[in-house]
Amino acid sequence: MPVRLSIQIVTWNSAGLVGASLDSLVGQSCPDFEVVVVDNGSSDGSHELAARYFDGRLTGRAIAEPVNLGFCGGHNRALAASSGDWVLLLNPDAELAPDFVARALTVVGRVDPDVGTIGPKISLPDGRIDSTGLVVDRFRRVHDRGRGEPDDGRFDTEEDVAGCTGAVVLHRRAMLDDIASEGEALDEALFAYYDDLDLAWRARASGWRCRYVPELRAIHRRAGRSALRARAADSPRAAEQALMIRNRILVMAKCEPLGALLSGLPWLLPFELARVGFLLLRAPGALAGYPRVLPALPRALRDRRHIRAAARQRPSHQSGAR
Repeated sequence: MPVRLSIQIVTWNSAGLVGASLDSLVGQSCPDFEVVVVDNGSSDGSHELAARYFDGRLTGRAIAEPVNLGFCGGHNRALAASSGDWVLLLNPDAELAPDFVARALTVVGRVDPDVGTIGPKISLPDGRIDSTGLVVDRFRRVHDRGRGEPDDGRFDTEEDVAGCTGAVVLHRRAMLDDIASEGEALDEALFAYYDDLDLAWRARASGWRCRYVPELRAIHRRAGRSALRARAADSPRAAEQALMIRNRILVMAKCEPLGALLSGLPWLLPFELARVGFLLLRAPGALAGYPRVLPALPRALRDRRHIRAAARQRPSHQSGAR
């Protein structure tokens, strides 16, 4: 019988974090899942620690990559090694509630066939909300809905949302296969950051829905070290900011309908100019993100043509089997 659920974790020097995440998998009330851990060239024993969990406690495997492939590359490698009909992306600094898998298997069996992504209610360790889906502001910055707000019932309604954070998210494999470009479900050109918005935008353009299901619960400690710091030539924070600047522009170029992009220019242009001025004074290293858009732009525009074609065609999966 095929595996219904695969859980994927990508690590980079995460030895101080991933043990708690894996322990939450060992403690699941339902054992009907496989786990694939991809380590991105860690030097702190992350791979060795994860590999010890496959001594009978967990079903699956730990894969050691010699270099840092980033969030996107690591999860694409895990996708190639996993077999579940549904795939859970799980950060090494996130933990699942003990009944998460049992509830998830029930949820994936009842959702409509055009639901490609399911997002849980993710909490911070102090009980406040971490994420209940993604929202995009008029400057095309992505935010976690409800982050920092009390978990007082206001986010207890199951509903469609624009997208879900990649920290803890369920994706239908058929959806990932459908939206893949050049063989990549997650765009490896992005490396990390804005990859969740990119995936959500591409999925929606192809007719897939994203569903927020609050009965699924997880904790996100937000303690993970950035995967890109291993290759940063300047300060880690400047490198992160540069990558976020680059990826935000690339995702807009790839995914946003032209009409929406043009109508947003009165907000976008002043914002970008103000950001450049701010960074010149406070974080000049982050300005490297702007020229780094150019080498990646040809692929982004190729992907845009693919996305627009998919939006026009509207696939037949909406009437397909679950």
